[in-house]
Amino acid sequence: MYDYRTEVKELLEMTGASQNELCLTAKAIKVILKIAQVKEVPPVPTNDTTEITAKKTEPQTAEQVPDKQVLKPTTPPIKTEKVKIDRTLQTLQTLLSTRGENEALTNWIKRDPKIYDQLFELVMVYRVSTRRKGFKAYNKQKHELKFNEFVRNQFKPKNGDALVVSNSHTKTPRIIKVIHQPENEYHQNTVTFDQGVVELDENQRLVVQKDVAGNPLLVDEKPFSYQLTPHSKAQVGSVVRLRWYKDKVGQRQNEDLALAWIYPKQTVNRIPATPLKKTGLTKVKYQPTIEFDLAGATVGIVVGRELYHDKYAAIVQAHGGDLLMVDAFYHRRNPEVYFSRRLSQADYVVMVQNQSKHNTSYALAKIKEQFKGFAIAKNLTGLQVEQAIYRAFEGLPAFVDQTVSAQRSAII
Repeated sequence: MYDYRTEVKELLEMTGASQNELCLTAKAIKVILKIAQVKEVPPVPTNDTTEITAKKTEPQTAEQVPDKQVLKPTTPPIKTEKVKIDRTLQTLQTLLSTRGENEALTNWIKRDPKIYDQLFELVMVYRVSTRRKGFKAYNKQKHELKFNEFVRNQFKPKNGDALVVSNSHTKTPRIIKVIHQPENEYHQNTVTFDQGVVELDENQRLVVQKDVAGNPLLVDEKPFSYQLTPHSKAQVGSVVRLRWYKDKVGQRQNEDLALAWIYPKQTVNRIPATPLKKTGLTKVKYQPTIEFDLAGATVGIVVGRELYHDKYAAIVQAHGGDLLMVDAFYHRRNPEVYFSRRLSQADYVVMVQNQSKHNTSYALAKIKEQFKGFAIAKNLTGLQVEQAIYRAFEGLPAFVDQTVSAQRSAII
């Protein structure tokens, strides 16, 4: 049976004390135990038993039995399939359980878009299906959640995006994170006309024909006049959002469009006619907790999937060094040769323990003498990695259980 104790131990070590993290970890352990079950291959049926049974109906004398022919019941050997824990799902579980930014997961999906589909193997991850008003979401068990337009305004999910949800089986499900799918995978199933202005037509009916900037309402690239129902709360001068399904079925009717949102009056004047697009990426900054200067040295960080590249680069740069990242999940032959070559330019090396394989640890232990310093970070957090870099830089023990103080004198 596969020894899954290490995976469970590592998962427990990086779990916080919040109710949400405890629930997510409990679900992850169930997944690990399910994967780790031993599967037995059933014996392959043959026709030997049938033939032997048929022959027993005709008694044979000793002379009739050929020499050296002995009929003995045979039992096919039982084969045990070793099931390997899927480290990809473990890594995804870790990233989804971590609060804050989604930079590491986003970068991973950009490098390997197939990872996005694996998110939905976790029951707390739901796929978005946008509607004319609000949106719905489904998980792998086809459990359906409904969210109104107010929630859609808050999180702005697109059709096909992934949601990490807690309290999903209650009346108040809560969205923890939104993970956007790769841009080339999007399928827009609705069309939105935003900031439309309600006015009166020649027949004194409330209609929407243009937006606040004077642009006409176009449906299927043709001008359209949307008539509001008598029960609508919109009034003349109200600013609204209309939405309809993209796939055209026959001639468009007024009922094909839905009044999705009415803007509060106090926000109307603050709505820009053309939203500004942000260009470029925000540079990650890090405030050091320990004072030391790498003086241009290169720090190699060995971590599965090369996670948190930007964050670790900011840590190393904050101490005057350069970053070299290597994927810890290398699983081919001669790992020590591979890591020795990949880390040949590194002065100091740090391995993230809970995102590495056992053969990676063994390989780095064999070649650590080629570096000026080597240390182990217990988990992915920036503080753990920064402390490990410091230990490697100062030649301190590679791994310590207690938290390292920011002052050098406090480190034993």
